[in-house]
Amino acid sequence: MTLLGAGPQLGFGQLAPRAVARRISVRPDSRVWLEGSSNVRDWTCKATAMEATLDVSETPSVAGAYPAVRSALVTVPVRMLKCGDRHMEAHMYTALKAPKEGAPTFIVADLDGLPITDGTIRTLEVSGRLTVAGVERPIRINVLGDKLPDGTLRARGTLPILMTDFGIKPPRPWGGILKTANKVLIQFEIFVDPIQ
Repeated sequence: MTLLGAGPQLGFGQLAPRAVARRISVRPDSRVWLEGSSNVRDWTCKATAMEATLDVSETPSVAGAYPAVRSALVTVPVRMLKCGDRHMEAHMYTALKAPKEGAPTFIVADLDGLPITDGTIRTLEVSGRLTVAGVERPIRINVLGDKLPDGTLRARGTLPILMTDFGIKPPRPWGGILKTANKVLIQFEIFVDPIQ
């Protein structure tokens, strides 16, 4: 458990109730992928490995509801993004500053809350920070949260970004014959087992 904070002292030496949270991992079938386009064809690169955790409140704010999700952290190793074309992957790794050797490079999203609270389908605008190629930018994203029939909690969303906002020059391989569009969509679908 992680102690998130404690209130000021009350009379007679009593402390206000502490806001305590616990961290849970998402299910392994959760996924993240990138979509983009070029003057030749559209492309998709899938994360073949990722790590994601949620911080949830220890107790729900309303009786019978799920504990509130306070924050989410999603980390994707750049070299675990696979596009089905090794030449494209090589150009992408270079653009994202992911060396063959040395310290690994990651895409990291740190979100300040998700709409997973009581199983009702809802969309909320979530704020956070996104780090790509070593550059961090604030983001706002609409996240759809719902509960599946088996009790699984799901969060889905699409975040459009511009490569140039993160200091990335869109790849122009083969002497500029292929021109990659600046806009990329980061898509995600996160699954969490029922929170008790």
